[in-house]
Amino acid sequence: MSLLCKRSISASWSVVSILALLMGTASAQAQSLDLTIGALLESTGPLSETGPSIEKAATLAVQVANQAAKDAGIPATVTFVAADSQGDPQAALSAARTLVDKNASCILGPATTPEAISVLNGITLQRKITLWPQASSTRLRAVKDDGTIFRTVAAADLQSKALVLAIENHAGKGKNVAIIFRNEPYGDALSKTFTKDWEGRGGKVLTTVSFDPQQETFDSEAGQALADNPDAYVVIDYPETYAKLGAALVRTGKFDPRKLFVADTLSFAKVPGTIPVESINGAFGVAGSSPRGTGAYALFNKLWDEAGGAENGSYTANTFDAGILCFLSAVAAGSTEPGAIRDKVRTVSQEGARQFTIENLADAVDAAASGEPIDYVGVSGSFRFAPNGDLTTGFYDVFQYRDGKQVTVEQVNVK
Repeated sequence: MSLLCKRSISASWSVVSILALLMGTASAQAQSLDLTIGALLESTGPLSETGPSIEKAATLAVQVANQAAKDAGIPATVTFVAADSQGDPQAALSAARTLVDKNASCILGPATTPEAISVLNGITLQRKITLWPQASSTRLRAVKDDGTIFRTVAAADLQSKALVLAIENHAGKGKNVAIIFRNEPYGDALSKTFTKDWEGRGGKVLTTVSFDPQQETFDSEAGQALADNPDAYVVIDYPETYAKLGAALVRTGKFDPRKLFVADTLSFAKVPGTIPVESINGAFGVAGSSPRGTGAYALFNKLWDEAGGAENGSYTANTFDAGILCFLSAVAAGSTEPGAIRDKVRTVSQEGARQFTIENLADAVDAAASGEPIDYVGVSGSFRFAPNGDLTTGFYDVFQYRDGKQVTVEQVNVK
């Protein structure tokens, strides 16, 4: 055989090989993605008031993701599975294992730090599954997570700054404050951070009172907190226990709800019937929120209202956005393998890349599938993740309880 003939055969085989490679690549890109998103819900336990709205937010994210994939012509389907974490670390770990057994590639929730740490150490770290807690304690920054924890909810150090601004705007600067908090990681960390921030701006903390959530009564703690007649009181608690603590505060005879400022775990669209009205009507508080006036915000609320069911509450948009980020990361990775999803989270929230919202999510899907870095701007705002997976800024509602309902009085953006 001549050298020319050999070269021709070699060249032909090279072309065939290249075509096969290209066809294989195209086939891989066209391969269907069957993504399962799990959610750890507080269906029972001390934060059960949040369960229905968080579940609805996660379900809505899955529905929107499926529609975007269909509109983009991308063969991807998203399935939603949920389990009750019960506000308990061991129950949360058991629930997370159930979700993983159902092929969850990422998990939205849980709502508390002890639960999140238990789930991380017990299963998600080993499997490289991204965890998207609503828990905001800064304690989560101290854990080794191998880049698997991302929070679309700002950490407690930013919430502390929002609380400071709320008190300054509605009680006055440099006032005397009492702090009452439940003795667990969230309450302890936020209490310490707030004390530092408040005193750093010229205020004074008269007293700090911690309590065991398992107590039957809180009269002693309530009396101690109000003994020196503070100008404002900060309460860091959950709804289940505040039903008792609030009643104890009222029984002191010194309590004025207009001086009360609560943290985000006491934020709900409608005050639970278990909480005495006189212990919360007129009180102020802060909770993570979304910028008003954006098209994404308007569309999210439209979809929420059309879906019916649970009322919109705090952190629903943040949970929704976490679900969308998980979906876009899977599309960008071309895989539902948890580690591959983890490695693409920053690629779909990349500062300086082309921006997308839920208004043009199909275009975002198309761009991510083609390998283009994108910047998903969520209903709750942009996502600038620090190296530890926390947000670098936080957008908060400052609200007041009026006639049993939460009314936003202003919004603050803190860094």
